[in-house]
Amino acid sequence: MRDQLLAIDNGTQSVRALLFDLQGNLLAKSQVHIEPYFARRPGWAEQNPEYYWSALCQACQGLWAKPGVDKA
Repeated sequence: MRDQLLAIDNGTQSVRALLFDLQGNLLAKSQVHIEPYFARRPGWAEQNPEYYWSALCQACQGLWAKPGVDKA
């Protein structure tokens, strides 16, 4: 197994899991789109942290399912 880096991009429109080699080359990626923030009050923006955690788990599972990706 070769050394690799896992990067997580938790943005406002999606969560991405990206796998790089040590030279910075992108080996694989997975993206899960998320719903926009919700607001209980005018001018507020909130999101449930469990929602982001679930999206992150889905993105990582999608990454591990890519051909040639070794999750070990």
